Amino acid sequence: MFGLPTFTTVVILGVPTLWIIYTVVFMWLSRGWKREDVEETP
Repeated sequence: MFGLPTFTTVVILGVPTLWIIYTVVFMWLSRGWKREDVEETP
């Protein structure tokens, strides 16, 4: 990619990809947190 070494290309594309996957997984796992907080409060 643009004459960059393979390792640099992997880092440039891999880090944002991993961050997006991390964010999607976190949002999926935390989708019910608000509902759980509402149930605990009297």
